[in-house]
Amino acid sequence: MSQGDSRYTRRGTRRADGGSGMGKKSARVVAIALVVVLATVGIAVAAMVRSNSFVTTTNRTDVSTSADGSSSREVVSDQSASSGDSATSAASDASTSAASDSSTSASSSDSTDEAARQADLELDPTRTTDWLDHSNGVKTVYLTFDDGPSENTEKVLDILDQYGAHATFFVTGMRSDYYDMIGEAYRRGNTIGLHTYTHDYATCYASVDAYFNDLDQIGQVVKDQIGYVPYLVRFPGGSSNTVSKSYCSGIMSALAPELLARGYQYYDWNVSSGDGGGVLSADELVANATAYGNFTNVILLCHDASAKTTTVEALPRIIEYYQSQGFVFQAITRETVVVHHGIQN
Repeated sequence: MSQGDSRYTRRGTRRADGGSGMGKKSARVVAIALVVVLATVGIAVAAMVRSNSFVTTTNRTDVSTSADGSSSREVVSDQSASSGDSATSAASDASTSAASDSSTSASSSDSTDEAARQADLELDPTRTTDWLDHSNGVKTVYLTFDDGPSENTEKVLDILDQYGAHATFFVTGMRSDYYDMIGEAYRRGNTIGLHTYTHDYATCYASVDAYFNDLDQIGQVVKDQIGYVPYLVRFPGGSSNTVSKSYCSGIMSALAPELLARGYQYYDWNVSSGDGGGVLSADELVANATAYGNFTNVILLCHDASAKTTTVEALPRIIEYYQSQGFVFQAITRETVVVHHGIQN
């Protein structure tokens, strides 16, 4: 039995050894499989690293390093950032473009309005105008200022602006140091007319040629300031003046139709402030200027000469009175009623 047991034991041992051999073989298989898996993972990791490396060349990578030396990265797509930048840039460009278009449109509109204004007021001998010889039915005051520009012109302009009013300035060439105020008055929406260069009766009423030579001179002064010669004229003393008779008998009868034939139009007035003579107080000027009778279209005569300080003082009260009566203040245009006095020379 002992031998048998021994044999049994040896056989069992061999079996056990054999089983151990098989276990070792299995372990080797598992190890090899593990190596294969690890190799595969390594390849994959390497690929990912290479991929990440590529990404870092095409993306913006924010890298932070921890205390243990490991790093973490936050990848922000350059494409996304670029798209965002492009969107922002596009929006900015669109905004700039819109602002530019708006500015261009406004500029174009202003240019168009200015061109239309010039076309209406510019002297054009070939143009035929259907002049209005009666009220247009709208309560309107056409303030007119003769004899400027002067040191009072800017004060007058500021008052007009304050009340949202416009006027017409019949200018002379007597004060070259204030010529710039002609352009300023025009830019503020007022109309510029011609009142002769010298405003000297002996000079401008010496003859028909003398008058037009004088008129041409002031026309050039105005053109230098506003870019063109306007068609509007006011005779010194008005078309009904008799002073001209002392220098040339019948000259007003000759000048009036000749002026119209050359494309001009002259404007007298139907209400006067009375400031053309001696110095009147502001109260007197207001009383005169607001005595408009039954006129719905008032062409009001005032003066812009250096000595007319009380006119400046009276002007706010004159404007306020008419506005309280429902009148508006406008500059003269071709659509304005034309007032002519009866010629007496």
